[in-house]
Amino acid sequence: MTAHANHSEENKSLRPQEGPKRHIITFIVSIFLTALAFFAVAYMPESPFVIPFIVLIGLIQAGFQLYVWMHLDQKGHEFPTLGIWMGVFFVAAFIIVFIYWLGGY
Repeated sequence: MTAHANHSEENKSLRPQEGPKRHIITFIVSIFLTALAFFAVAYMPESPFVIPFIVLIGLIQAGFQLYVWMHLDQKGHEFPTLGIWMGVFFVAAFIIVFIYWLGGY
């Protein structure tokens, strides 16, 4: 029982208590970005600006999801973060090569 108590005391000293403030702010920003996407589709459905705008908003929301909701910004999550960034790099390289291979550019 004493070892468990000492372990929990060490965790408290290493990382300050995180409140819900950051999660609430991220949730509000995600709702706002979703509303922006709906308004873009509702008011400019024929605009060529809409699809890249929605993709950009989706990438921003994915970043929020990874770093806040999945706690990738905390200490000790460097390896999963590296894996995600390597995946992003390879997917981007694959898309660029595929577009080039099809003769798009």
